[in-house]
Amino acid sequence: MDRVVAIARERCQAVRCAYVESRAAYERFCAEQGMTPVITVADEAGCEEAGREACAALLQQHPQLDGLCAVVDAFAVGAVQGLADAGRRVPGDVRIATRYDGIRARSCRPPLTAVDLHLDEMASQAIALLFDHLAGKGGARSATPADPSLVIRESSVAAAGGA
Repeated sequence: MDRVVAIARERCQAVRCAYVESRAAYERFCAEQGMTPVITVADEAGCEEAGREACAALLQQHPQLDGLCAVVDAFAVGAVQGLADAGRRVPGDVRIATRYDGIRARSCRPPLTAVDLHLDEMASQAIALLFDHLAGKGGARSATPADPSLVIRESSVAAAGGA
């Protein structure tokens, strides 16, 4: 959480939380930093439009918003759209990161800083375990996840000469 929130500026105000663990981590981080958590929950079924609407509501309630971590990549893309609707620039006015480094994060304009959970590697391990199990082979009974890594992209990078 430190690395993700560090991309924000002075007032990282919001994390969109769809998962209990992410919310708890954000709340712990805020407590440690003396910050008040600002959380907006959106229905994942709403995809990008849910992110856009949630971002518009956040901007109404917290116009000083300058950093956003969206747990769901579709929400992050929607938030970029909502910020543009409000005349806010990413990353000039608001920096954004997401927890999932999928196609949306990579193809968004600007591209989104994201956490690479190495899901392709996990899927390969899971398939290998399944085939071993189906073939009656013994061995490992679980996959070993790689440590997540932060992929810094334009959505969170300060402009030259900027804050």
